Amino acid sequence: MKVVRPGLHEVQKKWLVTCVTLLFIGLVEQQTWLAPLRGQVQIITTPILAGITQRFESLMAPMTFFRNKGTMVRRLAQLEYEHTQALATISDLQREAQETTALRELLAKSSLTTKQIITAARVSYAQPEIAAGTRQGVQEQMLVLVAQTLIGKVQRVDTDRATVRLLSDPREKSIIAVTDSGAQGLIAGDGQAIFLSLVPQDKQVVVGEKVVTIGQEYIPAGVFIGTVAETVGDPAEPTKQLRLEQYVSFFSAPLVTVR
Repeated sequence: MKVVRPGLHEVQKKWLVTCVTLLFIGLVEQQTWLAPLRGQVQIITTPILAGITQRFESLMAPMTFFRNKGTMVRRLAQLEYEHTQALATISDLQREAQETTALRELLAKSSLTTKQIITAARVSYAQPEIAAGTRQGVQEQMLVLVAQTLIGKVQRVDTDRATVRLLSDPREKSIIAVTDSGAQGLIAGDGQAIFLSLVPQDKQVVVGEKVVTIGQEYIPAGVFIGTVAETVGDPAEPTKQLRLEQYVSFFSAPLVTVR
């Protein structure tokens, strides 16, 4: 007896239909029978696709605009920041150029030697002296410093020693100085303390401001003298005095610098 599997005939029919369909499509493509139909379809669909593309671009335009605008705003802010930085740099360079020019002019006019002499401080008969003189290259009017702080000037020079006139000496009134805020005055002493005198009464000065030399013959600019400790004097007077704090002393310093 012959056994027939159920559904086998149906499967063969489906495969046969599929193969015939593929052969028919291939024959139609080879003979270009669908070319006119394809052309008609393209004529209809091309405007539709173009319209859809245009509508999509129109919808996306605002988003593109805002995205580009945000980028432009950030770029503009960056340019403004860079411009500000450039202006600050130019200002610093101009200030440094002016300071360099002023320093060159000062050095050209000054006969101060740049040689530094480190020596011992000593007191002889209550007179401040240093253990160096003409033999070591010390000259009159040279500055005497302790820890980079100006404390006096060389007054008289011998062969191996020199006399120092301290800034606290009432006779020493030859140094012009200036504070951080620009208040200028004359360094003066009362035998014990040091003052910046002849400061205009209306000039505002804050305690703690540094006081340095302004620059004059034999005295370069920027030499540290001390800091403002307090304001003294009668407020009714046209000028006032600023008492200075030095933090160092000639009498307790083991070594001093002469330049």
